[in-house]
Amino acid sequence: MQRRVGAGGRSIDIRILAIVGFLLVGVVAVGFALVSLGPACSQFCGTRQADEGASHVQDGTVVSYKSHPATSGPHWIDPANWGVYGPGEPGAYAAPLAEAQALHNLEHGGIEIWYQPDKVDPAGLQQLVEYVRDQVGSTRFKFIISPWHGDDFGHPIAVTAWNWLLYLDQPNLDAVKQFAEAHYGKSPEPNGGPGPPG
Repeated sequence: MQRRVGAGGRSIDIRILAIVGFLLVGVVAVGFALVSLGPACSQFCGTRQADEGASHVQDGTVVSYKSHPATSGPHWIDPANWGVYGPGEPGAYAAPLAEAQALHNLEHGGIEIWYQPDKVDPAGLQQLVEYVRDQVGSTRFKFIISPWHGDDFGHPIAVTAWNWLLYLDQPNLDAVKQFAEAHYGKSPEPNGGPGPPG
């Protein structure tokens, strides 16, 4: 079919118009996908972990996970409250979190920072604690920081989101911010979980 469109003696094959139109639609679709996915992941996106499911187990149940700390898998029914945990914190916040409880918070789109107290620089740790306090007081409140009390995971700090894990060899606020930017709220149940602390 050689239908041509033209005026003044010049003609354009309609197939060329169709190809150009198709290419333009493709460029727009790719551009829209890139914008909706947000900025490209940085060097601090972490490593994607195998999805171990999202089933609930009774609170207090001990669970083993493939990733260390866990980024998915069976977890306690009751999630933890968002915020800062560890020595010197008030009430229930004074004790380190149980991994299986904190994992439920990841299912609800949170970011968790685990640190090994004997391996982390106190001044750098304080920066991370203040960052979590600031986040918890904002509209983007789903953050937890807690001492780690399990087996050594080989680094001073681990930052986790649902199915994502980033190890840090020193406190690095920029790395935590970039990890959170990439993964905050990206989970099976991002709208669930506890609200901001009272």
